[in-house]
Amino acid sequence: MKRWGLIFPTLYFFFLFIMIFVFNFPREVTRQWMWIQVGGIVFMIALGLYFDGYASLKEVITIGAFTLLWLGLSFTVNIRKEYFTLLGLIIELVLDLALREGG
Repeated sequence: MKRWGLIFPTLYFFFLFIMIFVFNFPREVTRQWMWIQVGGIVFMIALGLYFDGYASLKEVITIGAFTLLWLGLSFTVNIRKEYFTLLGLIIELVLDLALREGG
């Protein structure tokens, strides 16, 4: 019985727990750090589902690229709270169109 979909997010959660309480990281919690934690958990779930055989490699790469672009832009672009979701939707649209044209 495959359970990577549960194991990877749990390991990531423990990694965050160690980073927060042992290394006192990050000292100031911002919106971007919160989204990094959420994005990391979502990607770990997708990776676990890939190893379980429920998701294709293309889907995992798409989720990973979306997460990296979204979080990377959140640090470089100073956007307001209500436009953060819009940025994610634009990135999702671009990735969807690129994947449809590519194959």
